[in-house]
Amino acid sequence: MQALNWNTIKLLFARELKDQLRDRRTLFTVVVLPLLIYPLLGISLIQITQFFREHPTKIWIAGHQNLPADFPLVTENRIADRWLSESERKLIDVQLSAAEDGDYQRLVEFIHSQPELKTNSDLLHQFIQREMAKRQVDLALFFPQPIEIKPSRSQTSNRIVSDVITPAIADLPAVYVFQNSSSDKSVIAAQRADRLLRQWRGVIVEQALNEHGVSRSLLQLVRVSSADVSGKSEKQAAAWAKTIPLIIMIWCLTGAFYPAVDLCAGEKERGTFETLLSSPAKRAEIALGKLFTVMTFSASTALLNLISLGFTSMFVITRMAAASPNSVLPIEGPPPLSCLIWIVLAIFPAAALFSAVSLAAAAFARSSKEGQYYLVPLIMISMPLMMLPMLPAAKLDLGTSLIPITGLMLLLRGLIESDLASVAQFIGPVMVVTLAASWLAIRWVVHQFNSETILFRASERFSIGMWIRQVIRERDDRPWLGHAALCVMIILVVKFFVGFSTGVPHSFAELAKQTIVVLIATVAMPAVLMAMILTRRPGLSLRLSGCRWSLLALGPFLAICLHPLFMLLSRGVMHLYPPSSSLVESQTWMTNILADAPSLWLIVIVLALAPAIIEELAFRGFILSGMQRLRNEWWGILATSLAFGAAHAIFQQSIITFVIGIVLGLLAVRSGSLWPCILYHFTHNALSVCMSLPQRWDLSTVHPLIFRWHASGQVDYYPGAVAILGVTGILLLVWLIRFDRQSTPVWNGVRWASLAWWQSRVAEVPATAAVGQPIPRQTIQK
Repeated sequence: MQALNWNTIKLLFARELKDQLRDRRTLFTVVVLPLLIYPLLGISLIQITQFFREHPTKIWIAGHQNLPADFPLVTENRIADRWLSESERKLIDVQLSAAEDGDYQRLVEFIHSQPELKTNSDLLHQFIQREMAKRQVDLALFFPQPIEIKPSRSQTSNRIVSDVITPAIADLPAVYVFQNSSSDKSVIAAQRADRLLRQWRGVIVEQALNEHGVSRSLLQLVRVSSADVSGKSEKQAAAWAKTIPLIIMIWCLTGAFYPAVDLCAGEKERGTFETLLSSPAKRAEIALGKLFTVMTFSASTALLNLISLGFTSMFVITRMAAASPNSVLPIEGPPPLSCLIWIVLAIFPAAALFSAVSLAAAAFARSSKEGQYYLVPLIMISMPLMMLPMLPAAKLDLGTSLIPITGLMLLLRGLIESDLASVAQFIGPVMVVTLAASWLAIRWVVHQFNSETILFRASERFSIGMWIRQVIRERDDRPWLGHAALCVMIILVVKFFVGFSTGVPHSFAELAKQTIVVLIATVAMPAVLMAMILTRRPGLSLRLSGCRWSLLALGPFLAICLHPLFMLLSRGVMHLYPPSSSLVESQTWMTNILADAPSLWLIVIVLALAPAIIEELAFRGFILSGMQRLRNEWWGILATSLAFGAAHAIFQQSIITFVIGIVLGLLAVRSGSLWPCILYHFTHNALSVCMSLPQRWDLSTVHPLIFRWHASGQVDYYPGAVAILGVTGILLLVWLIRFDRQSTPVWNGVRWASLAWWQSRVAEVPATAAVGQPIPRQTIQK
């Protein structure tokens, strides 16, 4: 980045800030809305709570005359006073069926005619459902037989133990409770009936035991006592720690987006953007001035929202606690003052990240209306990262600290909960990742402002017919960037739905058939069809041209050298992000399936060769050809690698394939062909498959030099082999990065370098030609 004049940036920042402060829409979004939204929500919540009062539920009780006379459940068509409090009895309306009631008699006959069905009969359920609908009740309690209390002598301590509740037919339940779980009122009625029956049964049991001199403690052989040792402030901080980080992130994004749209797309519409760009200020200075303005509004929006939320919660929670003293509120007070400093410190990196991303998206928009459409993709990308810290099992460790937004939210959560000892060790990784993401976003903004083709894209109407005609008219030898992005989206969507629709294979033959068919249908077909339809030379767009034999041999040799390093990377990723139990079970299932394979060669063909050909055809073929339309070839390689990693459903595998995709993309760009990539991909997969199935192969000849066997049956590399192969692979990568296939063929580069050295040393000819540049033929002849 060029040297910047910070005075110019300061002037631009002041100018943009004043312009935004004059905009009533921006002021409403940033200042007025945060100050009003939470008080209005609090008032609405207080008003709505009056509708949350508990309503009575209707319960049909059939066979109440079968209850013991000393323990009546109902008296005078209402629940007896001894079982529930006055407020609880008012919430239960009782509808009784006498012994001579026809409905009760039919129910008794139905039960006794089919006692083996009990409560699992669909016919019984249909009968009860019709009766409940006819009576308009929420729950049905049925006592089919008289309940007696029979004392019986036990051999334990010569005491009389009572069989407290004994129905006349031992294989029938004493009480039937029928509910309709699809109705909320029926579920509430079932909960109230459960409390009623527990109280009724407990009193009967306690009185019966007292009459026979049996201690009630026999019913509770193990007594459990629980207590909450956390203080009020700790519970208050824990409750707010789950809410405040999400509020900060959402409002940082919202507060940054609308000013960014107005500063870029809005100025395009007003016609002032061209005047600003024609000023003596550099494009980077203009971008940073606008960025600091957006950051100011983003941080201010988040701070005002937190202030408004804090004051509103003080009054709303106090009012609700006074109105319902016995209710348990999820949050018992405003955010603790001790966490304010952490909140303020966390707002600025979040505001910088969201401001840069919003400004880059707004610079790409042709109009304010189009810019507002870009808010939805930003939210869709950000929300999964925001929701991950809300999961109960989410915690801050080295793995989560390396995830943008998620690590910052988890860090803030731990600081609010005063868990400084646990999260202090991860402050560095979180800040490095957040600042790195912000720096990349800022570089993206500067790139957008330096590209006039992006800033001044012409607005055009869209129609399907015009779009099809334009696609056919503008077909090129290679795909465009939009074609590559569309291919990526099609592959991801099709793989998602096909992955859920396919069944689980039960043999290796089914696994092989399913793997190859799914790869062809979801990966190869979209790329090949789009290359045939959208480009004039499908073979060139898929990189099916040939290359030098030396680059062709470089592919598998580079894979052999880098494979030990990728094995170490795989272990590191598994350590950072431990696999779930389902992933371990799937790996065990895969091992069992592969054990039935006829030979190792078939496994290699299915799991190594087929993915190598099909995935390279799509990603390093069509997609990378389109992604190379980006300004820098490295952006195309990284974008293709991201798509390659996203195409693998397992998160740990996505990280590894992303790094492998960078190497494959570099090899494809430098060679200009797909064949070295296919050989690299096949070699890497074949080595991984063979090392995961050590019982299927015998490499005793190379075992002492490269591989070592463990007692558990696993195979890995010797440390010496890892060092030698790794260093060789890194040197080859460095050479590949500096290699230019247009001017320096592989073997000629080595030959020219050796000739230059020989002439400078032996023939005393000055080696004026640099390494990698051809030496004049006359000099060589001399």
